[in-house]
Amino acid sequence: MIEPRGFPPAAFFSLQIFVHLVQMERLTKNTLSALFGAGIFLFWLLAFPQALGLQEQNQLFLWSGSYAAERLGMAGGLADWLGEFITQFNCIPWLGALLLALVSVAIQRMTWSTGDTRDISWYPLSFIPSALLLVHMGDHDVLPCLGMAVILSLLLCLLYKKAGDNAAVAAIGIPAGLWLAGPAAWVFVIYVIVRKRSARSLLWLAYSAALVVTARFTLLQQYPWKQILLGFDYFRSPLVHPVLETVTILSSVAVPAIISILPSFRKPLATCIAVYAIILCGTAFWVSRSYDRDTYEVIAYDQLVRNEKWDELVARAEKYQPHSNVSCVSLNLALFMTGNLERMFEFYQCGTEGLLMPNVRDYLSNTSTAEAFWRLGMVNSALRYSFDSQESIGNLRKSGRFMKRMAECQIVNGRYKVAGKYLDILKQSLFYRNWAEEHERFIMDETAVETDPVYAYLRQVRFEKDFLYYYPEMDKMLGILYSQNKNNYMAGYYFMAWKQLEQMEVKK
Repeated sequence: MIEPRGFPPAAFFSLQIFVHLVQMERLTKNTLSALFGAGIFLFWLLAFPQALGLQEQNQLFLWSGSYAAERLGMAGGLADWLGEFITQFNCIPWLGALLLALVSVAIQRMTWSTGDTRDISWYPLSFIPSALLLVHMGDHDVLPCLGMAVILSLLLCLLYKKAGDNAAVAAIGIPAGLWLAGPAAWVFVIYVIVRKRSARSLLWLAYSAALVVTARFTLLQQYPWKQILLGFDYFRSPLVHPVLETVTILSSVAVPAIISILPSFRKPLATCIAVYAIILCGTAFWVSRSYDRDTYEVIAYDQLVRNEKWDELVARAEKYQPHSNVSCVSLNLALFMTGNLERMFEFYQCGTEGLLMPNVRDYLSNTSTAEAFWRLGMVNSALRYSFDSQESIGNLRKSGRFMKRMAECQIVNGRYKVAGKYLDILKQSLFYRNWAEEHERFIMDETAVETDPVYAYLRQVRFEKDFLYYYPEMDKMLGILYSQNKNNYMAGYYFMAWKQLEQMEVKK
């Protein structure tokens, strides 16, 4: 910095110190935010990439005007649409992890910016809402829509602050926020009331309540009061509202208010680093408690089955295997695909249900069994399990993964019109479009199906006649498959494995 002529040396030296401190504070804040974002990115990419795949397979974002209009036409629709938009990129794990990291950093920076204090001592407290969101997402039914709703609510707060607490901004922003972000927009309502700090500010609460009551009896008659007040699509089961969900939302407006009344310190940078370390340790502790290892191992197995990484699945089971039917089905399928089914008793087995599970109507339990049915040639069972899995998604979304399998089953069965409808839907997505367009060549073309190595094989080994079967007699179904076609080695191996597991159950 060049000293201007006529400027007092002492004043100039003080100015240099002030500029240096401002630069140091800005560097510290940017560094802490960057380190936090990098940690979130690595957390999702390296520790729990399976959670990214699970979220992606339980929704299907369509690039169409009608799909956007459908979402935006519902309360909380913009947050829901944005949440599904970023979730589709989980097909590329590093990109999905990056977007979730950006969401967390955006919430943190906006939480800090909504406050009035510039004391860097308490800057780490602005990480609390993002940390709570990370802990809350340990429940795999928490949707990214929640993070987007918080961002939209904080954006309204920043616009209101930028406009100088303009009443017109509040009057328009409150109904807009409640419609676009859902009940998370109560953050904006609270923010407006706190900023005014007068008895008259409570009129905004009355105004908001009047809007909600009016909407309830006009536009939202089909929704229960609990859903209107607490959330629409923040959780996969719309009628479930965990306490931590509400705490996460409210923390984004509570933290700036708390920071504004906290005292300053003589060594703000040292205090900042100390508080940051405490928050990091607390977050790590709560995350270790909220992400159940057995549950996420089952999800990891399922994602490895989806991507046909059989060797990796077996290697993972050799290190740690959860004790559940779903994990056993995934592992036994991987053992067969690697030519090691005889090793099945080296691992935990839970009877015949660990080989092929009975139909369970949820969005996770059936997936590995459906994959086994598909490879066995039990095409209709694979179709039924895939359909039931999709229809069991709590918030009634569709699934690219399940829809692909259903389209394939219909192609093998020769029901081309139904398969074509599935492909038409998939063509409106980003990551399934190429697959759908490639598979259009099978529609109404028997020659193409009969010359495809996978579909032709399945037509050869599937049941010659359609019939209903009783699950406890699955061994008979496997026996029929093998007797019809001796090249169906999987049916033969699974028949012998079933009988062995059956004998073990009798002995118990």
